[in-house]
Amino acid sequence: MLPYEKKILDKLLKKYERSKTSKEGSTRNLSISLIFNEKNIPEYVNDSSYLFETEIEEAVISLKNKNYVDVRYDRDGRIDRVILNLDKISECYFIMNRKSPLEKRNDIKLVIEKYRDKGYLPKAYSAWVEKQVNEFQSTKKYFKNAKELEEILFILDKLENQKEEISLRSFSAKYLKDSKRLETILSKIETIIKTYDSSLEDEVLSKYNVYQNPSFVYIKGKGKFKINHQIIDLDDLQSELILSSHHIENLIVLELNCNEIITVENLTSFYDYPMKNRCIIYLGGFHNEIRKKLLWKLYAFDNNIPFLHSGDIDVGGFYILNHLIEKTKIPFKTKDMNIETLKLYDKYTIPLTIEDRKRLLQIMTIEKMASYKEIFQYMLENNVKLEQENIKYE
Repeated sequence: MLPYEKKILDKLLKKYERSKTSKEGSTRNLSISLIFNEKNIPEYVNDSSYLFETEIEEAVISLKNKNYVDVRYDRDGRIDRVILNLDKISECYFIMNRKSPLEKRNDIKLVIEKYRDKGYLPKAYSAWVEKQVNEFQSTKKYFKNAKELEEILFILDKLENQKEEISLRSFSAKYLKDSKRLETILSKIETIIKTYDSSLEDEVLSKYNVYQNPSFVYIKGKGKFKINHQIIDLDDLQSELILSSHHIENLIVLELNCNEIITVENLTSFYDYPMKNRCIIYLGGFHNEIRKKLLWKLYAFDNNIPFLHSGDIDVGGFYILNHLIEKTKIPFKTKDMNIETLKLYDKYTIPLTIEDRKRLLQIMTIEKMASYKEIFQYMLENNVKLEQENIKYE
């Protein structure tokens, strides 16, 4: 094809793709035309048109002879516009080595079919995509093409089945055969997950045991453990102990001489929290598999010790509490996450966002959070939330 044949046909196909005519079931018999003006083909109408006139007209005649377009001329015999022959649309796409909107939609539907009966995330997202496609809504900002959609759904499925901690790049290499590929679609993955899990804000993949860097557990207070052949007494340390996943796998609880076990959401508050007769664990947002293993070992050793959670007095803090209860099956209660604390630190509270209000109304519907309904209502009515770092623990 001549260069201007490709240029003109490309512009016509793009107009076709933006039109109602390109969509299945359209009842409108629209024509797709390209006017030869300063916007569309400036080199044919500007002062230097004599340099390109012959080349452009030869291209138009070639397209007309192939029956791809019809041509309209002005009074001076110059090209006014070209009109796409819709009966030849499939052939036009073929010679341009492009897929038609119908072919793209069919490719997407084939991908959806593979994931409609998978886990919660791929099933929910594929259902939404199918609705978009059936209603002829654009999906460009969500995924580039069917291939990228399949990558996204594949990763969502693998995330839900990731039980062991793994780095982001190792996860990417394992499933996408490219250690950096996941990072290029990570924002799309995170947006999808947050859409279907309103409890999540930051470190979205950590809920699925995928981390940018290896994670550790910080613990302090009271407790005696054995790791391999080493005996560790937190009381003797009088400072925090950092445990890796390997440590926790091999950890044996020997003694829990404490009155309560507390998980703390924020690192600053963990350091500030007085040890007294407590075993204190830095949670760092949502718990993961290695933290769950540690909590299970503590609970299995003595399930009569109260397990408490202390975090931000906001909807995110309570979602973390709910996640703890749901995933560990340990009956966690709160520590200092109440109306009294909000009143005591009233000058440090900040207003709720629109999203906060939406999520508070959502969490009020969760059965396990029913006992906290009063504080949720107080937060909504008084337009307040409180970051844990502002609380001065005794």
